[in-house]
Amino acid sequence: MPNLKVETFKISDLSTYHKNPRRGDVDAIAESLKARGQYRPIVVNIGTHASHDYEILAGNHTYLAAKKLGWKTIQATTVDVDDDQAAQIVLADNRLADLGGYDDETLSALLSDVSSLDGLGWSQDDVDELAAALEPERDDSEVEDVEVPDDAPQRVKRGEIWVLGEHRLMCGDSTKPEDMRKLLGGGGGRSVADGPAL
Repeated sequence: MPNLKVETFKISDLSTYHKNPRRGDVDAIAESLKARGQYRPIVVNIGTHASHDYEILAGNHTYLAAKKLGWKTIQATTVDVDDDQAAQIVLADNRLADLGGYDDETLSALLSDVSSLDGLGWSQDDVDELAAALEPERDDSEVEDVEVPDDAPQRVKRGEIWVLGEHRLMCGDSTKPEDMRKLLGGGGGRSVADGPAL
């Protein structure tokens, strides 16, 4: 088992793999690097036994993103392999990630837990679509319509507010500033959901 050591290399001393089949989203990776820096090293082939030296076998697009951001150095681990082994590493690194998948429930929970989606490659629309896909389908065929008599007593009064954890629910009119002030308690909110009056 090789003893992998992380080293700092000048960006100008390295080159991308000459036959890299992968096409990555350099802009998205650059956003990630801006948001949280480099959190794993790229892999560089020293190339003593290969036709190209100091060539990147894993992390080509991270390197390109760092270069685009104007970085002068990058962290890397090294191998010293021949051309055939270098090609095998490139192919394995690109393909093995493709073979995996996601546990959608765990992914949805994790995306909901993080404080920011900046630089993650996920948009709020992605998060919303995933959450919607996980919602169980309702079978309305077994739901009976209930007729409410016109003279039924109202249990909710206009202006009432319920505090549900960090959320607030009000029977009011979102088009009326006084109702919104009352609901928000003089503060602000991250989002407001309203529905049509019944």
